[in-house]
Amino acid sequence: MLKNKLKINLFGEAWILKRISISNEQKNHWEKIALKMNQSLCKAIIDPYFYYLLNEGAIESMNDLVSIKIGGLINNQKNQIEIWYKNRKVQKLKINDLLEELLLFPLYNTSVSRTNPDYETGIYIEQKEIGLIGSYEIRTNNFNINNLEFQLLKVDGMIILKNLKYQNQNLKRIKNDTLITFQNGFEVSNSIQD
Repeated sequence: MLKNKLKINLFGEAWILKRISISNEQKNHWEKIALKMNQSLCKAIIDPYFYYLLNEGAIESMNDLVSIKIGGLINNQKNQIEIWYKNRKVQKLKINDLLEELLLFPLYNTSVSRTNPDYETGIYIEQKEIGLIGSYEIRTNNFNINNLEFQLLKVDGMIILKNLKYQNQNLKRIKNDTLITFQNGFEVSNSIQD
């Protein structure tokens, strides 16, 4: 049976925080390369030239680093959510439309979780991107907006759309087209406090 395509596009600005997973041995090796570049490791890992000097086939860019990441579409004036079904735009939303704080009855299936990054010891990369944050697709026989769940996350004073589900199934991002507008590397180390 032929199913119709449900497509959701997220436009605007995204915020991403990644904690890099590396061994102590790797870190020592990488710090030597950063030293050759006259940079700290935190600044070197956001420099494309670092990966040329690293010369590891499996790690050609920052995107190849093993990391734990959180992030999503930021709730600001630039965000837009487009829902397409059977190649027709059926809904256009903003993240503010999903927030239920001022409504007597919820209009959309929304879950909100709160987190403060624990900032464990490690190296982090923070990024902001702008453009098509993600295009998500799923095949379904019929579309009901009540079966679409928007998962929001409150983090560091921001509200972001982190995930989409349809009929309790995670939607997978099939493409994105973004431009990085901000990038920062930093390290959190153990500090002894009196």
